Amino acid sequence: MGNYYSDLGPDFKSGKVKLDVIPTYQYKHDVVDEMKAKKLAKKDILEIYESMLVIREFEEMILKLRTGAYAGLEDYEYRGPTHLSIGQEATATGACFALELDDYITSTHRGHGDSIAKGFHAIRRMNEQQLKERCPEFSDLKGEALREAVMEDHIFRTIAELFGKEEGYGKGRGGGMHIADFRVGHLGANAIVGGGVPIATGAAMTSRIDLDPERNGRVVCCFAGDGAYANGVVLEALNWASQEQFTNPKLTSIVKGLPVIFCVVNNHFGMTGRADGEVNGVDFLARRGAGFANNNMKAEVVNGMDVLAVRDAIERAKKTIEAGEGPVMLELNTYRYYGHSLSDPRNEYRTKDEEARWKAVDPVDTFRKRILDAKAATKKDVEAVEKKVAERNFRAARRAADSADPDPADVLKYMYTDSVCDSVPAIYQNGETRGEAPRVRRDAEGRTTYRDAIKEGVVEEMKRDARVVFYGEDVADYGGAFKLSKGLLEYFGRARVFNTPISEACICGTAVGMAMTGYRPVAELMYMDFALMASDQISNQAAKWHYMTGAATKVPLVIRCSVGGGKGYGGQHSQSLESMFCHIPGTYVAYPSNPYDAKGLIKTAIRDDNPVVFVEGQLLYNEKGVVPEEEYLIPFGEANVIRSGKDVTFVVWGPAVADAIKAADILAEEGIEVEIIDPRTLVPFDWETVFESVRKTGRCVAISQCVDIGSFTGEIVSQVTAECFDYLDAPVLKVGAKNGIAPQAHTLEAAFLPSPEDMAEAARKLL
Repeated sequence: MGNYYSDLGPDFKSGKVKLDVIPTYQYKHDVVDEMKAKKLAKKDILEIYESMLVIREFEEMILKLRTGAYAGLEDYEYRGPTHLSIGQEATATGACFALELDDYITSTHRGHGDSIAKGFHAIRRMNEQQLKERCPEFSDLKGEALREAVMEDHIFRTIAELFGKEEGYGKGRGGGMHIADFRVGHLGANAIVGGGVPIATGAAMTSRIDLDPERNGRVVCCFAGDGAYANGVVLEALNWASQEQFTNPKLTSIVKGLPVIFCVVNNHFGMTGRADGEVNGVDFLARRGAGFANNNMKAEVVNGMDVLAVRDAIERAKKTIEAGEGPVMLELNTYRYYGHSLSDPRNEYRTKDEEARWKAVDPVDTFRKRILDAKAATKKDVEAVEKKVAERNFRAARRAADSADPDPADVLKYMYTDSVCDSVPAIYQNGETRGEAPRVRRDAEGRTTYRDAIKEGVVEEMKRDARVVFYGEDVADYGGAFKLSKGLLEYFGRARVFNTPISEACICGTAVGMAMTGYRPVAELMYMDFALMASDQISNQAAKWHYMTGAATKVPLVIRCSVGGGKGYGGQHSQSLESMFCHIPGTYVAYPSNPYDAKGLIKTAIRDDNPVVFVEGQLLYNEKGVVPEEEYLIPFGEANVIRSGKDVTFVVWGPAVADAIKAADILAEEGIEVEIIDPRTLVPFDWETVFESVRKTGRCVAISQCVDIGSFTGEIVSQVTAECFDYLDAPVLKVGAKNGIAPQAHTLEAAFLPSPEDMAEAARKLL
């Protein structure tokens, strides 16, 4: 594509930076205007009112359940969270009414209303076949009876999830703070403040480039509260979404911005802290947009108590996105009447007068009055809707309370999926490429480096499946800090290989969003130390969504991170942190020790439907080994017995394997035969191969370059002791790095990391 950067020189001309105006409260129409303009019909007006009522009834049910005042459910003890959004109904309904059935949303811990509204309006837009596909149990029904049955099922499954029931949307695994319905594009509410914003951004990345025309161009509506917009990963996501490389024709053939609408649901309280005049330094949060895009991200402030104003803003934002000019930021000025939860009485930081002034513009009551004043519907029509909603919600709540709890025996069900990408849909088998595919060098013996083995595996998978994308810091033109990705950009193009901001949390968070929406990202973290910057998106997002949705979604992503120990890079660039992610159920952890395994494992990782933390030793990048050019995969959970022996078992992974081999050579001269087992993947772990070896040798040493305390080597000691106790002739030992911080000085680092002699000495102790 040429060197775009060659003409970027200095320009120090005197001038001023001018910021665009941010419009506020532009909507001036009413029900009468919308009906006269034929933008809304009577059925639309009643649909909007009904949607807000369903949310209000639902939220008030939670309130009443806590006090035992919900008539008909006095016998049910509700134990879930109580983050009410009463007062905010217009934001959820106004936005979701304007979305298409399969557009996406992400939401917050206070997201019951968003979830109800997305499902409600999606069901309204389904044809009869779609309704029957959603709920086959109602296939004998037709027309409005069918739609009503499906609608009640939606409310039932929402309440059932809130109640922790097996028939809930997440089978009771996620609960109300994590509710999702992927069948209508609801990618999940998020209990981590701001946690869903990078996921929404990633979903928009998929939508921007998806080769499937039915999925390309879907809009993502990202709901997050005012408190989120002081959160680091949220600001990273705004910066990410606004990158010029998405729209710069000199860089990309897909010249359109991300199709995401960032809806700032400003209810004026992060928890108990007041946004206005206390924890913010701006009068409008829409100002945030000015910090990330020259067009202010098309930011606008909207009356979030007016459902028609919200709908209007979303519809205009969609037109902006359709023109390729996304993203868009909308600040929805609204109010929640209750505290953070029902344990928060709110009287320490609010006044009754303030609440009264907001309730005077209540979105539900005000819209009811507007309907009647405009004669858009009769009082009888309105009351019929109110009666229907109250009765439907009650039936759904009663049914949910009476439905089955999850079986305790299934407490770990859905932790992982056992599925892999065995076949690629036809539409993704021929992704756009140019020129010759990158090839790796081999010597006369068929050997290539660990680095090039990984590269070859990635290239093969990207050629096989156009849904595989590769991104990270400096991976495009430069080819990555370790030159592993050199040539990928030129062959696959910037839609699938691109640089990112230095935003590790957003790198991983967007990968979650892409994975949830059908793509298979390979995200690079330059050093494993930086995974700590991204630990929420890896541990709370990628790892948990398959489980929390009761297997309704999969998160097939690979996070490549390299370990720099042994290079003198000091305490922030040298940590072996794989043990941390072994402690996070829901993620797989792979760590190849040689080029052959590196290629086979990266290919397996990309095809697996679970999130994989793929660890690479920087000291191994130049190590050579025989790597077949033909395709091969190495299954996860199958250890490699590198060396057979009868006296002691070494269980060791990563760069420490080479040192363990040296230790075994030292011990062999002393007549001691060591069996060396490289597990290759720590999660899943091949316990049986280790147990079989220890039952033979009677002795075991677990070895890694992790800091010794808290290392996964301790888990090996525990399991081997428990399962092989009768066969052991000595205690199980572990060898790791010193319990300290990696030093920079060569002499100190040599003492810090485990040496072959340390490993040999551990074996001698056992003998």
